[in-house]
Amino acid sequence: MPRIPILLSVLLLAAATNAEIEYIELPAGSGSMAPHLATLEDGQAVLTWLEPEGDGHAFRFSVIDGGAVSDPITIAHGEDWFANWADTPGLFVLPNGDWMAHWLAKSGPATFAYDVMFARSTDQGASWSEPAVPHRDGTQTEHGFVSYFAWDEATAGMVWLDGRYTAEAGDGGHGDHHHGHGGDMTLRTARIGPGDAIEDKQMLDERVCDCCQTASAMTARGPLVIYRGRSDEEIRDIWAVGHDGESWSSPRLLHEDGWMIGGCPVNGPALIANGENVAAAWFTMPDGVPQVRVAVSHDAGRDFSEPVALGTDEALGRVALDWHGDGFVLAWIREKDGGAELVLTRFDGAGNQQETREVVGLDGGRVSGFPALVVLNDQRLLLAWTTPGEDRRPRVRAGLVAWND
Repeated sequence: MPRIPILLSVLLLAAATNAEIEYIELPAGSGSMAPHLATLEDGQAVLTWLEPEGDGHAFRFSVIDGGAVSDPITIAHGEDWFANWADTPGLFVLPNGDWMAHWLAKSGPATFAYDVMFARSTDQGASWSEPAVPHRDGTQTEHGFVSYFAWDEATAGMVWLDGRYTAEAGDGGHGDHHHGHGGDMTLRTARIGPGDAIEDKQMLDERVCDCCQTASAMTARGPLVIYRGRSDEEIRDIWAVGHDGESWSSPRLLHEDGWMIGGCPVNGPALIANGENVAAAWFTMPDGVPQVRVAVSHDAGRDFSEPVALGTDEALGRVALDWHGDGFVLAWIREKDGGAELVLTRFDGAGNQQETREVVGLDGGRVSGFPALVVLNDQRLLLAWTTPGEDRRPRVRAGLVAWND
């Protein structure tokens, strides 16, 4: 893929400064996990999370308005759910104001046998449609790592990893060590229209990494999806597919990192789009050197710049992106003093790194999950993350960062 040159002289920056964070008191209790954020037109945001309930879990949300948080409302609950630190539920707001929510329900006894369940709300979460499944293969295999984009005002594009071919390998949905269609994870999509009609089901890539998040966005030229691919040689770099209004493209390499790894790193990319402008971020370890890479495109993802590398030798990844002012901001995790910390890095519109700020210390393990980030109308950054509570169980936290200078 052709590259757009960018200035790299800004990479040598001073040490990161601390970000002042206004913590928000949340109704999420002990054992809560998997935070996800979505913005509303009036400057509010919706926070969703999973929480233990009886012998199962509840999928809940609250609306955050500045520092105020609404009482939690339960979207769905069940005893047969797949509750995981990396493959998490989420909520997507369509242009017409409808909400799409999804969660993961077990389909069989194997660890990775689970389905994507989704529902729609036309009244901002007060009521929800009957849950449905976007995939109809009926196999007791892995289906998850969902991302969304908007086809039109009321139609969502849903993207997910689909393990139906892994049923032939008899591994319950995780085909990380199988080759050919008898064991490969696939990337698939479908349109979810009004009334939750499921249409235009497509396979986008027939062999991808098994448990890394997908990322999707609508550009001025159509939807763009990025994800971690998987070659026959176990190179697991980031790939992209796009739709030109008529059909989906063939998969193309976003950047040739050359990361060879024999198993899934469980560390997917992030993607945002605004017209022709696109920003992508991902974790990689070429030659065993951990780093986060960021690249931009000004032609809706057809060509990307040579990426900027962050956190060399200390990055843990787990990236999130959103637009901020005339550029964008990246949330990511890096190692520090035997633990980890959540940091923010700001970029201008050309993809030049501006400044990094430390936000909060974290546990470096899975209990920290994946941070969520949105930028509100007043340009404050709303962050959500997970950290061990006093009882050492995970608990969702959130805070606001003002970064206007």
